[in-house]
Amino acid sequence: MIALLSLVLLAVPGCRKYEQVRILSGKLESVKMNGLRGADIMLSVKVDNPAGKIVLEDVSGQVKHSGKIVGNVVLAPLTVNARTIADYQVTATVALESGVSLLYLMNFADPKKLKECTIDLSVKGKVAGVRLKRQFKDIPLKKLLEEKYYEKI
Repeated sequence: MIALLSLVLLAVPGCRKYEQVRILSGKLESVKMNGLRGADIMLSVKVDNPAGKIVLEDVSGQVKHSGKIVGNVVLAPLTVNARTIADYQVTATVALESGVSLLYLMNFADPKKLKECTIDLSVKGKVAGVRLKRQFKDIPLKKLLEEKYYEKI
């Protein structure tokens, strides 16, 4: 989830200052299961934002395995204040597609299976008052979990 939020913040276009927005730390605070099909996840993250205000209004994605959608993730709206280093609570809802079981997801512990996982991501919001809409397709989940990936975006 923290890797996903990092990607979202890197999606913010604009001046050089926005390229310097970083997540300094993150911690999983809670996971509340919604039956066997989903979960509400809460994270605390420390964000260094030397740039203007960032408002993430609609962030959602689909996780795919070998092209098949296995789950959806939606982040709650988040505002990152301008020119601050601050802590934020980030909440996300994760839901499995029908026909996908928890047992099926356990296969992703195998690195070979994880290589076949990708995520599509949609980001809508405002940057310094200007509307933002970005789409990412087929981002390798394995690479998203590696810190080096962010330097290439």
